[in-house]
Amino acid sequence: MEYSSADNLLSDIKSGQILPVYVLHGVEPFFIDKVTSHIEKKLLSEGEQAFNQSVLYGRDVDSKQVLDYDRQYPMMAERRVVIIKEAQGMRDLKSLGSYISSPSPQTVLVIAHKKKIDGRIKWVKEAKKSDQIGMMSSDPVQEYKLNAWITSYVKSQKLKMTGDAVEMLSQYLGTDLKKITNEIEKIKVNLDAGELVDIPQIEKYIGISRDYDIYALLKALSRGDTPRVHEITYNIEANVKVQPLQMIIPGMATYFEKVLVVAQNFKKDDRTLGSMIGSYGSYVKEYRDMAKRYGYSGLIKIYKMLLQADAQSKGFERRKGDGILKELVGKILLFQRVPSNQ
Repeated sequence: MEYSSADNLLSDIKSGQILPVYVLHGVEPFFIDKVTSHIEKKLLSEGEQAFNQSVLYGRDVDSKQVLDYDRQYPMMAERRVVIIKEAQGMRDLKSLGSYISSPSPQTVLVIAHKKKIDGRIKWVKEAKKSDQIGMMSSDPVQEYKLNAWITSYVKSQKLKMTGDAVEMLSQYLGTDLKKITNEIEKIKVNLDAGELVDIPQIEKYIGISRDYDIYALLKALSRGDTPRVHEITYNIEANVKVQPLQMIIPGMATYFEKVLVVAQNFKKDDRTLGSMIGSYGSYVKEYRDMAKRYGYSGLIKIYKMLLQADAQSKGFERRKGDGILKELVGKILLFQRVPSNQ
């Protein structure tokens, strides 16, 4: 049985539809951790967990050891729970195929595999069709859906957030859901339920400042404000411990992906464009300004440069942080079709 989302899977568990095996796999750890954490904390009572719950790590166990845990009988409980965390580190995971095809009804086995599992494996094909096995593919949230995801998550935390504040978070933090939820938690502990989160509160509780950050840099680039671009770049590179390039450059890449969509669909109205890129109000105008300033062909080249700079910031091709951002924004400015504001 394939689940389309972590929420759908958890909804079934909470309603009492508990399966003998759950295979959680994919490159986005947030959803895998969300399901695993719920099963680990909620499926058994605290008293039952001591004798009936085993949390294993893939690098430390083999299939024989896992099977020994799976086949034990529960003690004074309805079921046992066996969780394999970081299952991608298990060398003989394939050897669990025979058990997964015919699992013990008294055990709940959770395989938390933070990589894609090869869908061509025989037991994986069978698992997708079985009503005794829950399969969930944990995929990253696509950039154009990120703002909607943040808005929904904020609502689930009984808060509200302005469109500008959502945009600021997505630009600054990128698609790392763990970082996003951790930062929202910082806000939540300082506010009352239902309170509106705006940009000043993000600056106060998260520490994001609009003076010298990616948010300010992108806005300056969209206006062609060359002196301001260089001022911000200098300050970012002087404080890379506070604003690591490994976070700044992917954020810029996400931003320029949206600009590319706008450039391709420039004649559409703002509302349609906003829906396509998952952005709001004044930001659509900013993306239009950027698209007009650099043009579609220029934006393609800029995006390729961003990918190269991302690799460089992670230690490939040159030393980490060695003037990478300064060189990058200098090249971006050369692609302007509209004269800079001097």
